[in-house]
Amino acid sequence: MLLKSIILLFSLFALYVVAEKDNGYGNRPRGVSLAKASLYKEKNEFECLDGSKSIPFEQVNDDYCDCEDGSDEPGTSACPNGRFHCINLGYKSMDVPSSRVNDFICDCCDGSDEMEEISGVQCPNTCSQLGAKAREAAEEHKKTVTAGFAKRSDLAKEGEKLVKEKTGGVDELKKQLETLQATKDEFERKKNEAEEKEKAAREVEDKVWDEERKVKRRNLATELFEKIDANKDGKITLDDLKLVVGLDQDSNGEVSEDEAKNYLYGLEELDFEAFFEKAFNQLRRILKEKVVKPVEEAIETASETAKKSETEGEKEGEEDSEEENLEEDTPIETSENQREDPDDLDVRPSYSAETMKIVEETAQIRNEFNEAVRKLSEIEATIRDSESFIEFDYGPDSAWAPLKGQCFELTENQYTYKLCLFDKSSQKDKNGYSEVSLGHWNSWSGPENDKFSAQKYDKGQNCWNGPDRSTNVVIKCGEETKLVEATEPSKCEYRFVLLSPAACHDPAKLEEAHHSEL
Repeated sequence: MLLKSIILLFSLFALYVVAEKDNGYGNRPRGVSLAKASLYKEKNEFECLDGSKSIPFEQVNDDYCDCEDGSDEPGTSACPNGRFHCINLGYKSMDVPSSRVNDFICDCCDGSDEMEEISGVQCPNTCSQLGAKAREAAEEHKKTVTAGFAKRSDLAKEGEKLVKEKTGGVDELKKQLETLQATKDEFERKKNEAEEKEKAAREVEDKVWDEERKVKRRNLATELFEKIDANKDGKITLDDLKLVVGLDQDSNGEVSEDEAKNYLYGLEELDFEAFFEKAFNQLRRILKEKVVKPVEEAIETASETAKKSETEGEKEGEEDSEEENLEEDTPIETSENQREDPDDLDVRPSYSAETMKIVEETAQIRNEFNEAVRKLSEIEATIRDSESFIEFDYGPDSAWAPLKGQCFELTENQYTYKLCLFDKSSQKDKNGYSEVSLGHWNSWSGPENDKFSAQKYDKGQNCWNGPDRSTNVVIKCGEETKLVEATEPSKCEYRFVLLSPAACHDPAKLEEAHHSEL
């Protein structure tokens, strides 16, 4: 008990000695900021700042915590929730937790948090050096802000012009749209009428041609049927087909029974109608520019040969022999029509001059209609683009408007990051080709008093076993717009830092970030 009393007395004495020195706090208790001086005016009682109770004023800074909010011990470490104010003359003042007071570590640049009489630590005053560096940095920052703001002014002028043009352009384009819509509707009416007229003219000639084609096809079929029907019995049999040289598929000089059967389609024989329906098209195609053996050869029999008179004159016999040899050596060619391309039957001849004139007039009207549709679509797209452009918030002076859609890249380690303003953010492996979406434009996301200092891009590509990727873009003043930092502080949540003159404020209106407390 006696030891505790001695320590307390020593502490009070040390505090008294320090209080007697000029500590820079003037008449206010140690550790109190100038802003709170009025709350610590010396009087009989001190009221805790939370209003919980009042204590004798001499208990302020007595190294014993009386107030729950720690406000009675601004200059000691007695209260765990207290705050100690560093004056830091020549630099910037700051508050530190009271637990750092007399903890043998210098936290304030003026050393005021460590009382040498108590902690035995003598802290050097480094505020002048820090202040000099801070002022130098502030001067550089001011130059950057000044230069950036000049460029921002140019961006703002350009942005206001863009927004004005887009806004005014939409009204004008909508008027043009009404006129073009009427023009397009008129061309569509004319086109429909012309196409109906063209259709009718074509149908008349198509009907005539179709009938002629049917007749021509049947005639060609009849001609081919008669060529193959060797014995003229009105039927095509296996023997007839074996005489058709063009059906020799293996090129061994004769048509085998199996080769011939392919063209009977499972029947024993083909009359003309069956031939016309099943075999004509295929046989005509195969026999293009082929020949058929003479039918006389097919019907000649051994008995007929035997009946020939052996007493006929040698000359007559020679003539008969020559004629027979001529027939055998000279195959009968197919007709000229049979040698035509098999598709000729389906090739439509040219329409009449009168119908072609209607076709050409219809094509002209159709082209005019298509051109009207193209112009209409073009204007509608321009209106959509303009309205989309206008709906964005480009800041109070529209300085961000010219930057919409512009993309900026930064390569960090193995990845290249890209930010397309008001559109999307992405990531691509330097050795890869496909991009990974890190989010699409959502909104400005800065604090209420500085809304345009950050942007949010979300709903990017989903992370495996995680959330959709997103990007927070921190925007700072810079002379040029560029991406300077890209990190992933949390899984699938990215952080970009973008410098831009559009983020530079008027230097004349900037509040002093560094000030001295007198």
